[in-house]
Amino acid sequence: MFIEDVILYCFKSGEVMRYSTLYHLLKGKKTTSVLSYGKLYTLLDYFCLFPKLSKSQFNSSIHSLIQKGHLQQMDSQLVKITNQGKDILKYNVLSQLSIKGFHFYKYDDVFWQRLLFVSQVISYKSYQNADYLPIDNDPIHQLQVKQWLFQHNSDQLVKEFFSEWEQLIKHLTEEEQDMLVGQLVGHEVVGYTLSQLALQKNYDKVYAYLLYKSALHKMLIQINDSCDYYILMNSLVDMVEKEKEQDTVDLTDYLLSKGHTIKQVAHMRRLKESTIMDHFIEINMSKPSDEYMSYIPKEVCQHLEDYLKEYPNYKSWKYSQVVSKIPTLTFYEFKFYQFYLWEKKGG
Repeated sequence: MFIEDVILYCFKSGEVMRYSTLYHLLKGKKTTSVLSYGKLYTLLDYFCLFPKLSKSQFNSSIHSLIQKGHLQQMDSQLVKITNQGKDILKYNVLSQLSIKGFHFYKYDDVFWQRLLFVSQVISYKSYQNADYLPIDNDPIHQLQVKQWLFQHNSDQLVKEFFSEWEQLIKHLTEEEQDMLVGQLVGHEVVGYTLSQLALQKNYDKVYAYLLYKSALHKMLIQINDSCDYYILMNSLVDMVEKEKEQDTVDLTDYLLSKGHTIKQVAHMRRLKESTIMDHFIEINMSKPSDEYMSYIPKEVCQHLEDYLKEYPNYKSWKYSQVVSKIPTLTFYEFKFYQFYLWEKKGG
């Protein structure tokens, strides 16, 4: 079962890991403990990869991997990969994919649906055919696409749009191209669902889904890195990002960027300081190690270095234990120091 291959790959570090936290990470549970787990075990790329994964299916996969001898149970919730499991990983396709879940989970699927819709409209437009059923019946989305077409309308629109498409898919493998191009709908072109494409290719459905995610994330990376080249595609990304409801972390980020302290933001938003601190940690999750250290006073850093000498397994540290030794230590300083150590030791 392919889902087991994915789950086994998540234990590739060889360390003893809590598998219940992995479940929450794959589901996309956004708490500091889950995100920290993803950061420290190099698993943030798979954040929110399976939002509909059931607990029973996940636990069944874990128990199956243990029975097969690919995972070893160390405690009720702790497991580590075995040598037999590591041998299996040599053939795991996940290492060849480019999934970036934490970076794109908020809008990747929405962007893809909008790109499919725009591609259909422009395809029919290129044949001067207005007699077709749109794949998106949402009147708001239809209005947004009409506005987008009006903004970018020119004699070169069709040519430039499909030129950008052509350049983007060059960065994908043949299998990844099949999973995206096969979904396109247009003039005399019938698109297929991922399940239908998986059946046509004789792929496991999970494998087809991972190929789709990898291809989509590669495209988004290219668009973000070369926005001056992919002008039309980048404008679609902007459209989707503007539509996205501002979540609670975005609002905290905005207020902090205006120079307000964590305490002030908590007061302004009528939330607990601990909640705003969690937001602050998430906002800084992808920062380089030097920036983490800029948030930690030198005297606190020295205390943490002393603590590290006594307890070198920093990934297993608990804030309650460390703060008992370093009373002035804040929760975000604790987490940022862990992240700093993770980067310093090469992940």
